[in-house]
Amino acid sequence: MADDNDSKKAATIPGNERKCPNCGGTLTYDPKSEKLFCSLCEKYKEITYEAHEDLKVEGIAYNDILNSNRATLGDKCRLLSCDGCGAELIYDSAQISGSCPFCGSTNIIPAASAGSIMRPTGIIPFSVAEERARSSFQRYLEEELFFPKLKHYDLENLFPVYLPYFSFDTDTESDYQIEIGYRDSDNNIIYKPKSGSYERSFSDIKVFADSKAHNGQINRIREFRPSSIRPFHPDYMAGYYAERNSMTLKHGFEVARYEISKVLDKAIPKHALREFKGDKYQNLRYKTEYSKTKYKYILAPFYLASVNYKGKKYDVAINGNTGKVACAMPSPRKFLKKLLITLGIIAAVALIAYLIYRALF
Repeated sequence: MADDNDSKKAATIPGNERKCPNCGGTLTYDPKSEKLFCSLCEKYKEITYEAHEDLKVEGIAYNDILNSNRATLGDKCRLLSCDGCGAELIYDSAQISGSCPFCGSTNIIPAASAGSIMRPTGIIPFSVAEERARSSFQRYLEEELFFPKLKHYDLENLFPVYLPYFSFDTDTESDYQIEIGYRDSDNNIIYKPKSGSYERSFSDIKVFADSKAHNGQINRIREFRPSSIRPFHPDYMAGYYAERNSMTLKHGFEVARYEISKVLDKAIPKHALREFKGDKYQNLRYKTEYSKTKYKYILAPFYLASVNYKGKKYDVAINGNTGKVACAMPSPRKFLKKLLITLGIIAAVALIAYLIYRALF
């Protein structure tokens, strides 16, 4: 595997600034129309690809990073650096003022430009506008948390940002050793050693490649409409920030393999029990080989915000593609669910105690 430390140091996309061909104003991407929009002359501009470009986002062979997934020489990238939390953000030159979307700090300064960069293979453009994001949060309060629609629960510091992730497809073959248990005539379990092979294909294993996505909220809403993924085009970035990838491709695949292993830990014993017609198992050991591994490097849209509840701020994340909401606020719904489960257990224990009492007396 080639050294991919360069991808850790490089930003994800070139600096992006689009000028209106009609008046020279700054164009920004509009989620409603899925076009570029100029606020000065109120004109729209289509986002177009070259005639020869394949509009299907194909996976790239994992081992071909140096040959297939580098931006052309001379591509530059402009970055903002936050002194508060250390985030490094790709920015449009018109966005140099403002606050950090991750920690709220206003102490953000231009960072040095990067040279040759790791270019995304695809992007999921924002399809949820800001007003819809806010209304989605209000519905979440009412339907998921059973909160009334009150003003003091409004979102604070709502900020749209693209976050990078790797998507892995791979074939696996696992050679395993296991002890399969069989019941004898006395209903005792007798274990016998067995060995076998288990094959399985995995697709779209997502691994977010930035340090700011690991707050628990992003992972709860990380599913997107597959038809929304498009080949990367910098026009979709106009007017938006994106965090650079802080995770190398190699580390990303290590995380993906860990997620795959959690699936195999359950799938291989089930396969072995069917294969050897056993009742129980123990002492599973296996080794997995990976082949035909491909990856995509995608920029995904999210709104990050906070909400003030009883004097404490809680993180909020909204999927900019589906509108799904995740929030760290304590949920009355969860409390009620736990309460009902507890009451059910108490009622069941009381009924059993009553039946035993009746049987004895």
